[in-house]
Amino acid sequence: MKHRSRNRRRQQLEETAEELTYDKAAKEVLAMRQILAPILKNIVPEYRQLSLETIMHDCIEGKPWVGTVPVDPGRTNRVFRRRLPKKIRGLQTEQNASGEGWITYDVLFYARIPGTDQRVRFIINIEAQRNDPNYKLMKRAIFYASRLISSQKEREFTGQDYDNICKVYTIWLCFYLPEGEQSSINRYELRETNIYGVHHEEPSDYDLIHVTTVHVGDDEPENELLRFLQLIFLQQMTELQKSERLREEFGIDVQDDTRKGLENMCNLSSGLKERAEAIGEARGAARGEARGEKRGREQTWVASVRNLMKSMQMTAQQAAEALAVPAEIRQKVLEQV
Repeated sequence: MKHRSRNRRRQQLEETAEELTYDKAAKEVLAMRQILAPILKNIVPEYRQLSLETIMHDCIEGKPWVGTVPVDPGRTNRVFRRRLPKKIRGLQTEQNASGEGWITYDVLFYARIPGTDQRVRFIINIEAQRNDPNYKLMKRAIFYASRLISSQKEREFTGQDYDNICKVYTIWLCFYLPEGEQSSINRYELRETNIYGVHHEEPSDYDLIHVTTVHVGDDEPENELLRFLQLIFLQQMTELQKSERLREEFGIDVQDDTRKGLENMCNLSSGLKERAEAIGEARGAARGEARGEKRGREQTWVASVRNLMKSMQMTAQQAAEALAVPAEIRQKVLEQV
């Protein structure tokens, strides 16, 4: 019983390492301009009439980076100030790998409207969810949007100069469907309701928070954005097949950096699928020869250590310790790595 429990624990660690690697690769793809542009065109009203090329080159400010901006109060501006001393740049963030437990934004960057005097107009956050969480996602989205507003003090404006607050968009891409539902897109925003009298505020003074949820399933929606996200993140294809479909269906000629990101993500996705199939077969098969099983376990550990080294920039020893590679085979695994 203890032996089976240890094996199950090892298997869970291996699966977690591979999923973390895939999630990181997927978010790197999500932050690429060629992938961001169609999302922004369909979600941000100010960009609806702009071309994808204009959004890519004239609207997205800087380059999204990985693992930088915490959501937590008291930490957000430390990173912004360190990264953005003079020139505003975009930032992409991944779950913190240092064990400090910070909640961080998946993708975060500045954007602007071309042809205006204001160089920076929006702060845009994109989050990716693979599974239905055990809490109300909308409340988390509101919290993220509120933090993106409140954290601007002493960064975008000082004292009581509230006129310089940037408008915030937080976009939640949910790659699952609530039970009984189909793919959908919903927007939540601040609106004025006149209860009495004729007073009105300028929309630009209160229209500062937009929350959008995009639920993407494996149905066949007519909406272009939903079909685009299905193709990029859900459909099992090679990078070449996805690149051809992007060109034929969406008029996007995939650039080299996007192609490389797609290839990495597709390979990892294929590996996760193969692992799931292999686990299913292994569970249904009779116990094999002991020597062959031992060799197979070693190779599984080797692959897991390599994946964690690459995704988390660890040494082989650090990855082996994090995955709790058994002491009796650790040296052999490290030698093969």
